Amino acid sequence: MPAPTPDAASGLGYWGVPLAIFAGAIRNSTPFIFVSLGETLTERSGRINLGQEGTLVMGAMAGFGVSYLTAQHMPGMADTLGPWFGVLCAGLAASVLGILHAWLCSQPRVNDIAVGIGLMLFGTGLAFYLGKPLVSPAAPQLPAVNLGWWSHSEQVRAALKINWLFFIGVALAPAMHWWFKNTRWGLIVRTVGESTDAARAMGYSVNSV
Repeated sequence: MPAPTPDAASGLGYWGVPLAIFAGAIRNSTPFIFVSLGETLTERSGRINLGQEGTLVMGAMAGFGVSYLTAQHMPGMADTLGPWFGVLCAGLAASVLGILHAWLCSQPRVNDIAVGIGLMLFGTGLAFYLGKPLVSPAAPQLPAVNLGWWSHSEQVRAALKINWLFFIGVALAPAMHWWFKNTRWGLIVRTVGESTDAARAMGYSVNSV
């Protein structure tokens, strides 16, 4: 029997490289989907928030910490509700920074770009400071959709385990597009972002929006 070739021995051969790129792109892009959707909403309302990196890191630290602590103190719900509870707390932590940015930008003579850069440094620094005890532990993971069920290769099945958040984010993008064009609240946000004078003339509070 001839000796197996390097490609045959590796199991995936040349398919391993594009598969690894595809899996890595999906895993790494999932958080940025939500960051992009949030910044789309912010810019539609007339603001620019450059503090998204700090918001992202702070939310990640909060989500991981809550998921880990839930597993430690409530092991019965660790594998099911714990990770989703962490996602909820990640959103709440990020929302606090978003509200802080909105409030500061509503003050007179305050530049939203400068505030965003400041919040980026603040959020990143605070996340690293509060997350020091969470460097080593492992937290429960969110459930994943196994799109590689058809394959007998362990590498393919692992690469095609896609986080549910990825599908939620992909669905939210066209939903937000529809919301901006077809709902009253979406049109209000667009009006404020495109013309503050027109929004005030219509009776809307620009700072509240």
